[in-house]
Amino acid sequence: MEWKSFGDNISVTGNLREVRSLKLPDALGNFRRYRVTTTWDLDRYAFTRTPAVGRLAKDNKEGKIGAVVMGRSGGYLKVGRFPNRQTFLFVPLNSLSQKVKNGLLKNENFDLFLEGNLLFARLRSAEL
Repeated sequence: MEWKSFGDNISVTGNLREVRSLKLPDALGNFRRYRVTTTWDLDRYAFTRTPAVGRLAKDNKEGKIGAVVMGRSGGYLKVGRFPNRQTFLFVPLNSLSQKVKNGLLKNENFDLFLEGNLLFARLRSAEL
């Protein structure tokens, strides 16, 4: 598996998968499902029909593997009812739907672990 640099502290690998919703914690720690789409216009607050895309991502500081969700074809990511747009969002694996998560982790050699309520992965050591 070859990791490619994506920003300062994140590396990415794998194929892109469509992401239509994310489960993100609110201020109380309860997970809520938010719709995510790609938008190209920063002034428009409505959703588009184009889904966002996600791929496996590794935090280079701590070695945690989650997913990075971004807009398709260089677009911005719009999350739920929030008015701001962003280029990408690093999320834990349990924020993704089961189908997307299984597609990203298919045929990969990872150990899954929980950190609080958040599910991450780490590279499996070769000590077998």
